[in-house]
Amino acid sequence: MEHPSISNKHKLSLVEGSKPAIDYTQTKTAEDIHRQLPYTLQTSLILEDMLQLFQHEVNAVFPECSFHYQNPSMKVDINSAEKSHHRCHYKLEMNGDYLGDLSFTQSKKFSQADIIFLEDLLSLLVYPLRNCLLYKKALASALLDDLTSLGNRAAYEKSLHREIDRAKRHNIPLSLVLIDIDNFKIINDNFGHMTGDRALKILADMINQNLRGSDLAFRFGGEEFVLLLTDTSIHDAQVAAERIRESVAQILSHDGTNSFGFTISLGVAQLDMNEEGYHLFERADMALYEAKHMGKNITVCAKKP
Repeated sequence: MEHPSISNKHKLSLVEGSKPAIDYTQTKTAEDIHRQLPYTLQTSLILEDMLQLFQHEVNAVFPECSFHYQNPSMKVDINSAEKSHHRCHYKLEMNGDYLGDLSFTQSKKFSQADIIFLEDLLSLLVYPLRNCLLYKKALASALLDDLTSLGNRAAYEKSLHREIDRAKRHNIPLSLVLIDIDNFKIINDNFGHMTGDRALKILADMINQNLRGSDLAFRFGGEEFVLLLTDTSIHDAQVAAERIRESVAQILSHDGTNSFGFTISLGVAQLDMNEEGYHLFERADMALYEAKHMGKNITVCAKKP
């Protein structure tokens, strides 16, 4: 059971400039940890690395203690180990800004001295935690397309290398889908660029609705989009591509003045374990080029290299 002085609604909240109260008697090791922790946590702005440093310091005093950190708004869920019988749960805030929820668990009951010590460490965690979250948010913004909120080209390049390494390391299939809006210039010329932007957003929505959580989507540039489908054969990638194509073709949208619809063409290629990322993209691009010349609004699969 949880310690009676800690509940799921317990909140640790700091006001800028406040200092933690140190009113417990611990060993010299615990005092050293408390003194050095602020400097230790400032050595990394990577959230996962910083929390690992924090866990290491906590384990110096509580060897069996694990923690679970969650921040749903940032899509972060870090669990250091399986939950044990006794738990202390905290909602972390600073100046009213939500920083996440953190739970400590261990097999034996937390004493009052344990809780005081942990809460003092948490009061030292919130500043570095806030900085890491701000850094994570800034990195995410730099990799997002402003119009569609999909990943941008820089995010695609970064993800492509990672997913190819993963596919080759684990010998699992990886497929790439290249998407292009048919006659996009005509949409812009006939209805204006605002309508063109609306078409791009509609396509992004259709992509999000038809992909799995493990799949990755990017706006490559202009009216071109790229999908990276992990652990997916070319056959399954074609099925996913067709699902998106059919969803888009059925849409008749209103921009306040005009009603319009549009179609997309798609090229699909599966990674060959001997090729690099640019080869995979080129083969998907050639398949897309073929789809355009076959009359558009069609999906074409690339041949093996």
